Amino acid sequence: MKLNNKEFIKNLNQNYIFENNPNIAIGVSGGPDSMALLFLLNQWTKINKGTLVALIFDHRIRKENFEESKIIKDYLNKFKINSYIIRASKNNVIKQNMTEARANRFRGLVNYCKKKQILHLFLAHHYDDNIETFLTRKVSGSNLEGLACMSNISYRNNIQVLRPLLNFSKKNIL
Repeated sequence: MKLNNKEFIKNLNQNYIFENNPNIAIGVSGGPDSMALLFLLNQWTKINKGTLVALIFDHRIRKENFEESKIIKDYLNKFKINSYIIRASKNNVIKQNMTEARANRFRGLVNYCKKKQILHLFLAHHYDDNIETFLTRKVSGSNLEGLACMSNISYRNNIQVLRPLLNFSKKNIL
């Protein structure tokens, strides 16, 4: 299925429930997946008279991270998209590996939503990410429960984490 505004809105309205005038956040890396989701959500929030904030996470692993985050923020400002840069706590950057970076990012995004009373956090994981997660867990020897991969809806600290692109392949997103 091709990803376009019409299919996205149909998917969102059929599979998720939101309050009137929803207040939502999206984790944005600057890559094509999160940028596609961001621009689709930007249109959706306008239709639904909601608010949107793009959350850009600075992992503090490389010295260029903060500058890259500012470039994304400046780009989004051109489209009048509200954005905020979240920086990893220096105390949480110890091992500087992908597992730690992923945990820091997720914690930072959820904590921001909690603090700002945002109920819905969108992430741009897609079908290919889910297959990769399954294969990685299979190779690592996960049990049946561990092989379940990512779900469209999950909850963390009373924040609804939504992954509406899980039915779309990377190719269809591009």
